[in-house]
Amino acid sequence: MARRPGGAGAPLPGAIDPGRTSWGAVAGLMGAGVVAAAQIGGAAAALPVLQEDFGLDSTTAAWYLSTVSALGAAGGVLLGWLGQTLGFGRQVRFGLAAIVVADLGGALADSLPGLLVARVGEGLGLVMVILAAPPLLSEVAGPEHRRLVAGAWGAYMPVGSGLAALLVPPAIALVGWQGASVADACLAAGVLLVVLRWVPSAAVRRRASVDGLLGAFRSPSVLIITVAFGLYAAQYLAVVGLLPAALVGNGLSVAAAGLVGAVVFLVNAPANLLGAFLLHRGAPLRWVILAGCAGMAVTVWGVMDPGLPTNLRVASAIAFSFVAGLVPSALFAGLAAVSAGTDSAGAAIGLVTQGSAVGQLLGPPLVVTVGTAVATGAAQSAVLVCLTGLVAVGAVVLPRAGRQGSQPSPALSGGSPARPSPR
Repeated sequence: MARRPGGAGAPLPGAIDPGRTSWGAVAGLMGAGVVAAAQIGGAAAALPVLQEDFGLDSTTAAWYLSTVSALGAAGGVLLGWLGQTLGFGRQVRFGLAAIVVADLGGALADSLPGLLVARVGEGLGLVMVILAAPPLLSEVAGPEHRRLVAGAWGAYMPVGSGLAALLVPPAIALVGWQGASVADACLAAGVLLVVLRWVPSAAVRRRASVDGLLGAFRSPSVLIITVAFGLYAAQYLAVVGLLPAALVGNGLSVAAAGLVGAVVFLVNAPANLLGAFLLHRGAPLRWVILAGCAGMAVTVWGVMDPGLPTNLRVASAIAFSFVAGLVPSALFAGLAAVSAGTDSAGAAIGLVTQGSAVGQLLGPPLVVTVGTAVATGAAQSAVLVCLTGLVAVGAVVLPRAGRQGSQPSPALSGGSPARPSPR
């Protein structure tokens, strides 16, 4: 990882005190993450109506939904690296503004090309927010809260996407999909105002350097966390994402299956917060990850078994999603411990985001392929348990620097001491 430069950039006006936690800034950034994640759950919930209005075939609909993952998978590390020059605070602002414009443009779209352009804008805004918020959270959180805040960040995805999946269908029934899109734009604009008020535009701006980019690839800790996150994302989305279709096959209605899927997604959030609390109280990062992996390995068998009653499969899915939430909270805390405040901070979160996006793209097809080629149920569960085991191995071999979330990195600020590259 690149060294933390001392005095490489001048503090900008509005920079926060690195010794204290700005809870207003933390709330604004968490809200930005939730709004960004809502673009995923909201799009999935609105898709049936959009297919009817625009005549989308299944292939086009799949591309419409996967735009966000494709952007993250294709350019996460590059966008994160370049974002460090722009300033993480500015990147969050631009990301939220892009979501506002894209939502309003989507509401006005009367053709398929216009709808797809708006979706690309939403995806770009989402990626900009989720790349900039984690390193910025390490800046606005004081040393005693940095582990707590970094771990809690993982809740943004289940909260935002889950709430959108629950709220968008009734909103569409009330005001139409165009009205729901305008409402989402208003929500994003409200969060943008909070960010403008509380979040500094940047503490230190640094020119994107090749050394900073390569530093992320040279850090064993960042690479292990990236692979672990990709494996986690692959198995989680394969289980939770394919669950509604499996429940429909068990006789549940489409509406009921969608509701169950949203609830299962949402219960991941409390475990993210629980993991953050445990880390804040001094629990070893390695053991938090291992506990989550053990729970996933046990509960996944009940989710994937087509012979079980629907109630048991749903209960297993809720348990699976809950215990799984421990893993991302610990991985985000580990990433903050090794990258926050370095020239590689943007590239590091970009690399992890890229790994997660690749896992999301590959996980569901892998499980479906196994089910088609071998058998549904036990064979699929065995593959998922193997992925879980690899995440656990990553936690065990993670270098000490990546496991010392109790020794958080200093926030970006002028004159901070140089730190040797973590192993």
